[in-house]
Amino acid sequence: MEACLARIAAREPEVRAWSYLDPASALDQAREADRRQAAGQPLGPLHGLPIGVKDVFDTVDMPSEYGSALYRGRRPQVDAAAVARLRRAGAIIIGKTTTSEFGMYHPSPTRNPRDLARSPGVSSAGSAAAVVDHMVPLALGTQHTASTTLPASFCGAFAFKPSLGFADMAGSNILVPRLAHLGLMARSVADLALFAGAFDSTLADLDSIERLPAPRVALVRGPGWASVAPDAAAALDRLLARLAVPVAEPPLPTEFERALEVTLGLLDAHLAFRFGALPTEDFERLCPPLRAGVDSGRAMSAPRYLELDALADRLTMLAAGLFAEHDLLVTLSTPGEATLLAEGPGSGVMSMPWSLCGLPTVSLPLLHGVGGLPIGLQLIGPQGGDRALLQAAAWLAAQVNPTTSHEI
Repeated sequence: MEACLARIAAREPEVRAWSYLDPASALDQAREADRRQAAGQPLGPLHGLPIGVKDVFDTVDMPSEYGSALYRGRRPQVDAAAVARLRRAGAIIIGKTTTSEFGMYHPSPTRNPRDLARSPGVSSAGSAAAVVDHMVPLALGTQHTASTTLPASFCGAFAFKPSLGFADMAGSNILVPRLAHLGLMARSVADLALFAGAFDSTLADLDSIERLPAPRVALVRGPGWASVAPDAAAALDRLLARLAVPVAEPPLPTEFERALEVTLGLLDAHLAFRFGALPTEDFERLCPPLRAGVDSGRAMSAPRYLELDALADRLTMLAAGLFAEHDLLVTLSTPGEATLLAEGPGSGVMSMPWSLCGLPTVSLPLLHGVGGLPIGLQLIGPQGGDRALLQAAAWLAAQVNPTTSHEI
């Protein structure tokens, strides 16, 4: 804890990953954790580990403001379900990491620790930056469209977005229930598994990976591929050529061409439902992307919403069929390296289809662009196949770089 707090003190003025910190309370909790361990008391799997929590989760002992001036000073009476689970596992919530307003597609105060002139990504950027910059070993985020995968790729974190329904999201900022996923950030696949084990104990131990057969791998390009930078595509091709298994490239069903339209349309409709009745003075204080989404959702007809919802069901069914002959789908996490701050927070098109379908994904910082900055390799597994996906991620990371296997 002392090491983490010292790192934060040294780097936070530049990186700006935190919206709230209480170092004295964190140290008190760490000392209490030491006392329990010395007394031989039962310890949880995350005993004593400092963890950052994205400020879209309610915390009873810290402000929970969702990155919005409308919630300034808000103090919930109970922890979010995910926060309560982490505390029961022994984790110490060191503070709240920054988020863009209500987790929207808008820059946050955070800067990319790899290059302060570059974007750290979207709403879980504080969690990604804090982990990558060694401020904490683990950090909690969320994802509706790209909020975990994009910052993980830009900052160079290992990230796991479990299957839809993996964890209870009560007490968090749920914009669209069918898109609301947990996001886990770490610095290795083994640490992601340890982190995920606090929610599902069967995921905590990947030691059996050596006894598993190599997965059947397929490359998927998806509807966002037109925006992929040439250096990112070339880096992906080079990595896949190094794998010890053949890589297929099955065509995606044509309906996937509408995946981005469906994802963003459903988001707009739910934004209008949630924020459309705000008083004018409050509505005008919201960030521009949030206001634009509300306006778009207000203009949407009921038949149009039902069409989008039915298309989402159809795509979810078609996505399940992609695993009939393949165990693992691979693609890029982002179209390229982190964008310059002046260019905006970056694009989430590479992860939106898989968020829409509720599939588990892992982002591995195994690729690099021409500027030497990380680009995530995105792995996609079948719904409910979270353990197999983490095992496949460990297998692939070990093939490319054996030193990435453990961090904590």
